[in-house]
Amino acid sequence: MPEPLTFPDGFLWGAATAAHQVEGNNTTSDWWEWETDPSPKAPMAESSGIACDHWHRYPDDIALLAELGLNTYRFSVE
Repeated sequence: MPEPLTFPDGFLWGAATAAHQVEGNNTTSDWWEWETDPSPKAPMAESSGIACDHWHRYPDDIALLAELGLNTYRFSVE
């Protein structure tokens, strides 16, 4: 039987998000321009739209991460 996987004390468990993927409705972003271009060089499969509205819901989203037992959150801001 293999030894159980262990992690060192102080190991950081976390999640990461990218602003464009979670904030939504960022109409001043280059990504938004690409999403709304009527004839882009590379078509988008789906636009981000309002995404999950992390911009307004971040306190609740971060609380959910904590409830999951995560102690690290890497995010970006546009």
